[in-house]
Amino acid sequence: MKPSLFKNWFRKTPPATFDVRLPNGLFLQVAFVTAAHASRFTAGYEHLSEQSRRMRFFGQISSLSSKQLVFLTQPDGRNHIAYAALNLANPAEPGVGVARAIRLDADSKIAEVALTILDAYQHQGAGLLLHAAVHVHAAAVGIEQFLYDVSPENPRFIQHLLALGAVRVSQDHDIVRLRLQVTAKPEQIRATTPAAKRFAERLRAVSMAVPARVSAA
Repeated sequence: MKPSLFKNWFRKTPPATFDVRLPNGLFLQVAFVTAAHASRFTAGYEHLSEQSRRMRFFGQISSLSSKQLVFLTQPDGRNHIAYAALNLANPAEPGVGVARAIRLDADSKIAEVALTILDAYQHQGAGLLLHAAVHVHAAAVGIEQFLYDVSPENPRFIQHLLALGAVRVSQDHDIVRLRLQVTAKPEQIRATTPAAKRFAERLRAVSMAVPARVSAA
């Protein structure tokens, strides 16, 4: 067995669906994205502000096409990872947000990452939890590095990634590209900043998660 494969042998992906209560009291159900979430994606996109659409999709489109919807809601778990969150106090809402990682190619150990959080739930910790879920899953399937293309209009997320140890790869007028090592174990995080400490806590929550008894999807 190759060393890289042996290293990941005992790692596990997060449960397909699990519940987490954040320190602020927000009770979320996190689920690996499937085609059953398509209607929530369509409704959720309509709830994004123009600024959020621009920062996430680097442009403004009025709605998701059927082709985009299929791509976004049918990750394979190896080359395309995606987790979404739902507020269990308001399950009729479209959702809270989604985080995904997509390999550069089938044999690559590098994946591009994107996070989208609905405006009403931004800065409440949901993005950090989803980000942690993607890290844990990616480590289990052999992905070692993440790339992030971030709009300069989103300095908060850029600073968050830098606090976790990311390095800038390139920057132009429209995009800041950063690279971060994939981390699944909270003890591997140098919790020297509040952001790093919170991320380590979310990694621990994901690593200890058990399958939800009832799926709200």
